[in-house]
Amino acid sequence: MADLREVFPILQDDSTGAGEAPVSRIEGEVAAAKEGLIGFSFKDSSGNVVLPQLLSNGKLPVDTESVAGTCLYADGEDASPVVSTASDVVTLVAGLNQYTNLLLSGSCLRTSLFELVHIDDVGVTDTETSLGKFLVGPGQFSFCCESLCRSFDATGGTGVQNFVLRGTCLFHASTLRGEISVNQVT
Repeated sequence: MADLREVFPILQDDSTGAGEAPVSRIEGEVAAAKEGLIGFSFKDSSGNVVLPQLLSNGKLPVDTESVAGTCLYADGEDASPVVSTASDVVTLVAGLNQYTNLLLSGSCLRTSLFELVHIDDVGVTDTETSLGKFLVGPGQFSFCCESLCRSFDATGGTGVQNFVLRGTCLFHASTLRGEISVNQVT
């Protein structure tokens, strides 16, 4: 009879403490009810070791499109702005929540300054927070900005939450146009 090499037991049965040898597996072999070495690179929400569930084509399921919350959107224009006076171009009314994925744009055929402002509208003493400014003018009559990494928390507010895009024509009056969208996290 040929000499058979004994396997060195490098695994331990957690319940008995006995040493066990890993079982070899080849690609494509059915894994149900078979033992082997498992790396601890995947855990479920309870911290238990799990193997990743693959799609039918063998790929890991990854969801990059799903974003929790409600998308809010508003657009508007001010057709008769006054030079050097800020006017509200568009107002987006929201609730008391957290906000992500801010997108805004503004356009004017004259040199103009736009500012995005968050307003906690409680009536007499509104609280305003500037969230950013941008200029448009010759060479770039419109500006669009998307801020996926920035978030804003308005849960401490007490009034109606407004996002207002204001525009100021700096030297000559011309119609101001803008839009705002934001993801309101629920």
